[in-house]
Parts: sequence; C-alpha cells; structure tokens
Amino acid sequence: MKSTVDLSDAHVVHSQNASGPAAKAVEVFIEEIAKRTGIVLPEAYAEPERYGSAIVVGTFDGLADLIGGYADKLPDARQLEPEGYLLQVVQEGNARKLFIIGADARGVLYGIGKMLRKSRLKEGSIRLDAELKLVSSPRYPIRGHQLGYRPKTNAYDAWTVEQYDQYIRELALFGANSIEILPPRTDDAPTGPLMKLDPMEMMIRLSAIIDSYGLNVWIWYPNMAEDYTDPHTREIELAERDDIFRKLTRIDAVLIPGSDPGGMDPDLLFEWSEEVSRLLHKYHPSAQIWLAPQVMKYEPKPWLEGFYRNVNLEPKWLGGVVYGPHVDEMLPDFREKIPPKYPIRRYEDITHNISCQYPVENWDLSLALTLGRECYNPRPIAEKHIHNVFAPYAQGNISYSEGINDDVNKFVWSDQDWIPILLSWRRCVNMPDF
Repeated sequence: MKSTVDLSDAHVVHSQNASGPAAKAVEVFIEEIAKRTGIVLPEAYAEPERYGSAIVVGTFDGLADLIGGYADKLPDARQLEPEGYLLQVVQEGNARKLFIIGADARGVLYGIGKMLRKSRLKEGSIRLDAELKLVSSPRYPIRGHQLGYRPKTNAYDAWTVEQYDQYIRELALFGANSIEILPPRTDDAPTGPLMKLDPMEMMIRLSAIIDSYGLNVWIWYPNMAEDYTDPHTREIELAERDDIFRKLTRIDAVLIPGSDPGGMDPDLLFEWSEEVSRLLHKYHPSAQIWLAPQVMKYEPKPWLEGFYRNVNLEPKWLGGVVYGPHVDEMLPDFREKIPPKYPIRRYEDITHNISCQYPVENWDLSLALTLGRECYNPRPIAEKHIHNVFAPYAQGNISYSEGINDDVNKFVWSDQDWIPILLSWRRCVNMPDF
C-alpha cells in the first residue's frame, strides 16, 4: 500500500497580490476542501518553509517571491504549457508541502480539480499519495458545454444562480474552459413556470459567473426573424443584440447557426454575420463570430456549396466554423473544404439517444419506445469512441446539451478534450500527435 501524507493541518500559501480568476481558484480550493472534510484551511502569504504543513497554490510567476528554495525541486513548473498544471508533494523530514502550480490562472483551477480527485478526503482528514507528482496540459484549446436556460431543457430552467455557479465550477474543475449560453429569444417559449429569474437577467448573471472563473463565454445565437432583407427587421434584430452585447460582462465568441432554428441563404448569412460582428466589437473588441453550416430549411447540397464559396473568400471577421448536427458532410471532408486559417469547433449532440446525430446502436426496441430520445443516457464507451474518431480534425468541442441526463457524457468529453486516449481491444494507448 502506498504511503500517504497528511495535510489536514496545512496552511494554504498563495500570493497576496493574486486577483481575479487566480484569487478565485484559491477560494474554490478552500471551499471545496471544507465541503468534503469540514476543515477550513487557513490562508498564509509567507514562505512555505515557515509552516510544517503547507499547500502552495498559484502560478509559478505569481509565487516567485514565495517558493524560494523549493524552486529547484519543481523544475517542471517552469515548462508548463498554457492551461497546464503541476501537482507535486515534497517532503523533508517532518515538513510536508503540496505544490499546485498552474501555467496560468486556469491551470491553477485545473490543478485544484485534479488534486481534489486524487486526494482521500473525509471528515477531518486530507491525505494524498506521498510520492504524488503530476504534470499535465490539455491537448485541445476548446473544451466546454452549452447550458441553455430555457423551458426545453430537463433541468437548467429550474436552477438558481447558485446552482449554476456550482455546476460551472465543477465543469471547470474537470477541465472545461468554455461555457455556451443562450439569448432570451430562441425557438423555445420565452419563459417557463420553473424559472427563478427573467432569462435576460440570468444571461447577465451567467456571463459574470463564467468570467469570474476565467472561462470563455460563448453565445449560441440563432437568427429567429423571418426576413433579414427587410431594413426594419434588421433594425429590430440589431437593437436586441446591441442590448445583450452591452449588458454582458464578457463575451469571447458568438456562434450563429445557419439553421436549426431559423434559416438564411448563405450569402445573406455571411453579410448579416459581418454586420453582427461590427456590433459585437463595439462592446467586446476581441470577441469572434463563428458560423455553423447547419442545414434544415434548404436543400443541403446547394446550401453547403454556397457556404463553402463564402468561407473560401476568407472574410477577416470570421473567427472559425462549427461542425455539429445537420451538417451533411463527414468531418474529415468538411475540414478539407474549409481554409486552414479557420479553426473548427465541434458542437456534438451528447444528449439524445434516437432521432439524433449519434443514435444508440442496436438499442432494444422496448427501451427505445418507452425511454425515448432524452432519457438518462450515460454512454462512456460510445462517446469516447465518437470523440476520438474525429478528434484530430477540430480544436475541441462545446457540446449540445439539454439538461443533466448527459452529465456522464459531459465529463467523458471534457476528459478526452484534455488528453484523448484511444481504446483498443486489449489496452489503452495514448493518442498519437497529429
């Protein structure tokens, strides 16, 4: 049996100058430890040598004045890639130190998440493997999930702000760096009997929560009007977007689907999206517009040809393209037809079982008829396979979800977007570099 180190009496050593997401990560660590053990670890800002037991949390640069003589014992901390982390136990006599070092504030948060999973936490006790040393960085830069506050979902519309905060926190602790939210007006009812807040107010609060963890805020924003060639319609639509873009604390990207819902000729879609991009940059200069060529209203082949024609003009305002349901092209072929300068984000349906992008294979008919399209559906082997077959052709995924029935699938995708592992019949092997 492996020896363990007891950190139940540790001080949490971190920089007194930490702010924003870096300070939030320390707060998360202390709170999550307290929830599981009842121990409220004291904070400290002095060199860890002063304490017999210490957990040192922060970025390597942020801790430069505190690490001191321990720096030579942490050579990997200097080499971390973006969003990566180092977890390392250092023991010298009776001195017990755990270092949670991130390449950046996100890396600190991901290191904390891994520490919580690797620890043996119980009432009044915090123990870890005495020889623990982990260095990890994510393979893909886009890792997240869509959380839609609307009556269509099986849970999200009933949540309080506090429940959203905890859920987003836990997605982040497992490696997510992006959360996609929805505007108040979609193809669903504008409000529902379970909602605790007005949808616009919840959208504002969610943007602020996501930002507080240092994660990227995406908006899935369909075009719901009938005629975007009409000047009056465009004025109304732009006014709605102006109000939303102005009120949200943070926006990193806006995904505009070609349809599902809505529908727009490719030429008009690109023209309209450029106008939305100019408006977006008025409030969020670094935010990007991404387009998804989802086709439901039109004949797929001519519509896709029009989309490819426009994207190959390489508009400067376009940040990337999105592959998901109702894109009638295999992802490898899709990648070949998109200019290399544009990254591809996957928008995979991980929430449905039948009549969907990836139906359950050979599902028993009685189960399919009684449980239906959106029952509890953990599919770890299938979802891992779906992820890894097409992983090299995209920069990651922000999944399509309609609730908590797919929570297992969410964590499978977040895990594989971090470091994908290919399954073989006899063993697991690391995904080769592409």
